[in-house]
Amino acid sequence: MPQVGQTVKLPLLRKDFTVAPYMIYQARLLGASAILLIVAILTDEQLRDYLALAEQLGLSALVEAHDAKEIKQALTAGARIIGVNNRNLKDFSVNLQNSIQLRQQVPADVLFVAESGIRTAADIAQLKTAGVDAVLIGETLMRATNKAAKLQELGV
Repeated sequence: MPQVGQTVKLPLLRKDFTVAPYMIYQARLLGASAILLIVAILTDEQLRDYLALAEQLGLSALVEAHDAKEIKQALTAGARIIGVNNRNLKDFSVNLQNSIQLRQQVPADVLFVAESGIRTAADIAQLKTAGVDAVLIGETLMRATNKAAKLQELGV
């Protein structure tokens, strides 16, 4: 990660399954700007504690939810950035409607990120129309042979 930070001037997300406090310290030492906290794998207490530790270390936290219950947990814990994963972790199917339907569950002052399954500029436009603030694009970029061209095609 330090090499990436020296190459680009964009915020860097340590997209790891954060399951222990040392990983948050490690992310900071590696030069991350933000960490990923997944509601489904953390207790409410861990989520609250990890959010506080990240803030103390100057890191942002993308709190990932999959449904309305998890969004409520994230908000109760104090999340300021909530990502909704469009990938069903049980069967790995992807449905952009998950982000669109859940957007209304998140207050406007909390940054809303749509995650997974974003493949086209039309997908991004549809999400933007629904009030999504940002998108997390992984697989589409990883599969692209020319990543710069794919970003341009996506309009980001």
